Amino acid sequence: MSNQSEYYYGQGKVYLSPYGIDKKWRWIGDVSSLKLNFEFEEQYSKRSIGGSLINDKRFVTFIGGNITANWFDRSSDNLELLLRGQSISKSQGWAEEQFKNIKQGMTICLQHQNVRDIFIQNLNENIDYIVDGKEGLISFITKPKSQSLLIEYDYSGFNGISILNNEPHDFSLRYEGKNIVEDKPINIELYRLSLDPIEFINLIDDKSEFSNVETTLQLLPDFKKNPKSEFGLFGRIIHFNDFIDILYDDEIAYDERYEFA
Repeated sequence: MSNQSEYYYGQGKVYLSPYGIDKKWRWIGDVSSLKLNFEFEEQYSKRSIGGSLINDKRFVTFIGGNITANWFDRSSDNLELLLRGQSISKSQGWAEEQFKNIKQGMTICLQHQNVRDIFIQNLNENIDYIVDGKEGLISFITKPKSQSLLIEYDYSGFNGISILNNEPHDFSLRYEGKNIVEDKPINIELYRLSLDPIEFINLIDDKSEFSNVETTLQLLPDFKKNPKSEFGLFGRIIHFNDFIDILYDDEIAYDERYEFA
């Protein structure tokens, strides 16, 4: 009879690593749900009995699976992965831009945001124009006499992430978990996964809890593995055994022929 509990309540951490590179696992932060789903396709051969067709044999023609997870941590690394983007960093600096045909009541948008020290020759701030430095906007109260304006300003620089301009990559996943019913560790490693494009990210939410990001990763075979190995092409689930200790009760005879580590 098995000594394992029939109950499971799992908690743990999820790590990702780029596939095909020396494993450098990165913890992706708080994950509230992690599910391994399996799927298959099937076909049947039929036989006629008494003028009616019945299923005779069943053939499974496809076996696959996916991982679904809810992520809470919106770190730069996570967003770069989820949005298939690329991290961008720009240092503080100075810029000048030229605009033409400015009219009274018009608002222009500068190339940079979070700006200061706006200078427009022959125009005065709060008399001829109003600056929204955080958004990088200039609203003109009066119509400039010149048809062309040169605007000079400082900007603070920024860190950002581009959206949907990077090629998708495959990943390896590692789950370091525990069944807290038994206080037993469980490790799962999936060798190769492809992340589905996310469908949405909540930006404004009326719920009373933190917003999560729902993700799906498709399970793919890792042909670098030996299909005849113990753990195959897709992944492995490991439960660790306890160490077996040898107790010495002063009654074991030792003839000095063996060396112990």
